[in-house]
Formats: sequence, structure tokens, C-alpha cells
Amino acid sequence: MKRQCLKALPALALLLAIPLGAHEEGFPEATLKAVFPAATGFTPRKKTFTPEQVKQIEQASRSKLARNDNPLNFYVALGKSPDGSGVLGTVVLIDARGPKGAIDMALGVRRDGSIERVIVKENGDEKALEEAAFLDQLKGKNAQSPLTLGKDIRYAGSAPSAEAALSAVRRGLHLLAAASAK
Repeated sequence: MKRQCLKALPALALLLAIPLGAHEEGFPEATLKAVFPAATGFTPRKKTFTPEQVKQIEQASRSKLARNDNPLNFYVALGKSPDGSGVLGTVVLIDARGPKGAIDMALGVRRDGSIERVIVKENGDEKALEEAAFLDQLKGKNAQSPLTLGKDIRYAGSAPSAEAALSAVRRGLHLLAAASAK
């Protein structure tokens, strides 16, 4: 019995060392359901990017990857989909560092690569970043959308705060696009 327990320790240590989510302890079901309320379940996925992929993602998103971006932990939202695939989209937990503090977000992306919803889970920056007036402008945008503050996206508060959040959304879109590429 003791020998079996000792053999299981390395596997248990490895399992405990794998982060399940960047922002919540354990499986972040409440956050995932807030992004895709119609989902009947979520499947965790993990993708490790090569140095070349990291370089491509950083160039495309115009931002450096955060330390918890590689390997990338994301979640496939399952449910009744219009195309019959059973997949609604994917969710990635992303974070940004605004001038006033950290911003933790969940980004939901439909199968076509467009944003379903962005929610702010924790916010040490401006409270207006959490408001629908700001976040709803992101719906339907994709990795090719410019997301230019003042032109495509309106925000009445501090421009650097909004830029930090938009940069994280851009990074999340490109991370998910790279994770789903064959």
C-alpha cells in the first residue's frame, strides 16, 4: 500500500502543478457560464506555443504574452449550436495591467472567431471598464478588428486604462486563433 502511494506522488504533484485557470481556484464554472450562459458544459484545453508561434502572436496582437499565456489554458463551451457541432465557442481568462491596477477578464469567442462576450472578473483599475457601455462594443469583433480607442471603441474614462483592457482582448483573440490553428 505504501509503495503504491509513493508511486502516485509524482503524478499527483504534476496534476497539482498544472494551473486550471489564471484567475480562480479550481474549475471556473461560474465565470464560464457568465460568458456562455447557454452552455451545457465546458471542456478544459491546454495549448503550448512554440517560440515561433509566440513571436507571431505578439506581432499580431501588438503586445507581449503574459507569463500565464503559455501554455494557454482555455475552455470549449459545449451546447446546442446552430451548426449542429455541439460547440458554442471558447473562453480564455486573460489579464491586463492598467495604470491603476490589475484587470482580470474572461473572453468568450464564437466558433467564427468573433467575440461573444467579455466580462471583467476582478478590477483594480477604473470601474467603467466593467460597464456594458464599454464591453458591449466588443461583441462581434474579431482578431482582424482594429479595436482602436476613440475610433472603433468609445470610452469616457482614462485612455491608458481602456488601452490596457483592449490590448488584453486583442492578445486573447490571437491566442485563441493560434490555439485553434492546425
